[in-house]
Amino acid sequence: MERWRPGARAEGTSGGTDGRRLPLPVLPQFPGMRGFADLDSVISRLGFRHAADLLRGPAVEAGTSPFATLPKATTDDGFRILDGLWFPARGRAWTRVDLRHVQETAERWRTSTDPRAGTAAALMDTMETVVRDDPMGPRRIVLWQVCRELKDRAGGPTAEAAEALGVHSTDAAALASAVAAGFMGKGPVRDAAESINEVWPGDRLREAQRIADLLPAQPTDHVLANLRTRLNDRAAAVDRLMAEARRLGTLGELRAATVSWLAAVRRAADDERAMAGLLGAATLLADERHSADAREPVDSALRVTVERRAVTLGWTAARLPRDTARLGGPVSYRVLRFMDGAPERTVEVPYTDSSLSVLDPDAPIGRRVRYAVLPLRRGQLAGVPRITAAVLLVPDVEEVRAVPVPDGVRLEWRAHPAATGFRAVRSMPRRAGQAEPSGEPTDGVPVDGLTVPAGPKGFVDRPLRPGTYLYEISCGYPAVPDLPGDGGELVWSPGLRVAATAVDWPSPVEDVTVQRLEDGTVTIDWRPPARGNGRLVEWPGPATTVGDDVSGTPAALSAPGEGPVSVVPEVRTRVRMTPVSVLGDRAVAGSSVLVERPGTVEDLTARRTVPGTAELRFRWPEPAVLVLVVWEQEGRRQETRVARSRYLAERRVEIPLTGRPCRVEVSAVPRPDAVSIPAVPATTSLPHLPEPPPQPPRNSRGLALLSFPWTPWSSGGAPRGRPWWRRWLPRA
Repeated sequence: MERWRPGARAEGTSGGTDGRRLPLPVLPQFPGMRGFADLDSVISRLGFRHAADLLRGPAVEAGTSPFATLPKATTDDGFRILDGLWFPARGRAWTRVDLRHVQETAERWRTSTDPRAGTAAALMDTMETVVRDDPMGPRRIVLWQVCRELKDRAGGPTAEAAEALGVHSTDAAALASAVAAGFMGKGPVRDAAESINEVWPGDRLREAQRIADLLPAQPTDHVLANLRTRLNDRAAAVDRLMAEARRLGTLGELRAATVSWLAAVRRAADDERAMAGLLGAATLLADERHSADAREPVDSALRVTVERRAVTLGWTAARLPRDTARLGGPVSYRVLRFMDGAPERTVEVPYTDSSLSVLDPDAPIGRRVRYAVLPLRRGQLAGVPRITAAVLLVPDVEEVRAVPVPDGVRLEWRAHPAATGFRAVRSMPRRAGQAEPSGEPTDGVPVDGLTVPAGPKGFVDRPLRPGTYLYEISCGYPAVPDLPGDGGELVWSPGLRVAATAVDWPSPVEDVTVQRLEDGTVTIDWRPPARGNGRLVEWPGPATTVGDDVSGTPAALSAPGEGPVSVVPEVRTRVRMTPVSVLGDRAVAGSSVLVERPGTVEDLTARRTVPGTAELRFRWPEPAVLVLVVWEQEGRRQETRVARSRYLAERRVEIPLTGRPCRVEVSAVPRPDAVSIPAVPATTSLPHLPEPPPQPPRNSRGLALLSFPWTPWSSGGAPRGRPWWRRWLPRA
């Protein structure tokens, strides 16, 4: 029987050349430490290759030890790692990294002058916690880091690379072979191995299961195998609790079912099914207490206030069971919001302060929701959540303003953007003892309960008799079609009652007569309105519609007039005359009349440009929008209309002409909606254009005689210059 001692090979197996090779060492499949990523990053930042450089301690400084100058019996050529973490001691001895070694090394770091000593001493405190939890924990961490470096190097794991990392030569070859044979490379598996302990042990059971599924299903690492066993046992226990809770729920045992769901959530806080089951059972329990035949009084621990577009939730301090006292610490709270009937669709409401109330400005509009207040101790659920009744947020309209308008009232408001329907019901206020209305309209005014068509911004209700009316305004919001009890119809707000008063208004002037005299004067007459005083005023703005409210304008404040009014507008101007009916401080506009006096076309010039075309230029007769251009030639009359915008852009008008004499006339075209005082048209003419003489034959003697400058006949050269008829024709 062979005996192996730590740090020494079995006899007869030196180098493995006798045919009996040692089995490859079993490597760790995860670091097995919570906070490994932070530890690893700090070690790298301090310049250490791995945790072994930290555990070795600082170098012994000269004069600090009575044995500092004594020679060592053997050379320190690395640490052993395969059968524990060993560092060479004096002589041929080896010292194992245990709790005593960690404490002594930590003390050496604290008394060292190394600039890294402070951080290294803090890391040694972490290592002491690791070794107390698992005596082989430091060896596992160092071995994981060394194996990772060997696996990731460019040339692959080799004995020389292991020795370069500080591994003793007797362990380097076997370690390199084991890394090459089965250590995991970069990727999600290694990331899962280094992060599993950040989640487990803990209450995030499902997250731990998701990470563990990436690791080997049949681990060779006994620590990982133990972790998976405990994880599976916890998952099985949670599944049993959830099954028991469902069974109790079907039997109507709501309290017992709630307790089972609570136990499941405590063991798996990230299990959405368990949390949904707990909220559902707690909701049924809360509804049972709020029912009319409840044995216990209504739970007043929760207070819900719906104001405008937000929900305010308040509660009293929770009375937790005694078994949660072992968690210790003060009680905190977590607030969840979920759709009524769908506890699996939860949203956490931001809650940071220590008060017993929270404001939810993001509550969905038009949807029935519930709120759950979860008591916590040290981040763990410490009691059954308290659930509110269904809350429906359907805000009414805001900033309502009632304004009297001619023959009625106008209501304006600001509605929530989510509102898609609007309803207004009109009624009349009644005094105590007043009889109910007969149900029939009286004098054109409908009775109580009549729906008035409304829109997102308001409505106008007319005709109405003078008096006060009440309007109940409601907004409709689309319901959720995929929840029980919601068929996609509108959910209406409670309604807002607003009073509006209709008053007497003057009658608009509708009968207006216009007469244009020969001297350019326009006489306007009107029939007095049935209600109010009439006056004819010059209206400065755009045209109004008959019956428009013009109260408060200067026209409404002017003195009333009688009889016809003569209007003589200035040349090149336009005047709009509007009759206004005034009654008290209210005024309405009547049918307006537009009187314009366009100017005469001035500076009219005409000239021929190219053969067959003439160009006209003139000063535009404001305020006309069109001019009429007429030209007569050879007994034919032609005309065209030119728009103001076109002429101001081109600054000319082109007309087709022949060389015969022509007469041109330009005048302003009156507007069809205006009474226009005509102006005298502007005229001009173009004289006859003589025809050029016939061209002599090409290369003839006559062509040479007509050329300029003259060329002597005796020269025999080609004629120079241009013929006179070509010089006469204008250039294009």
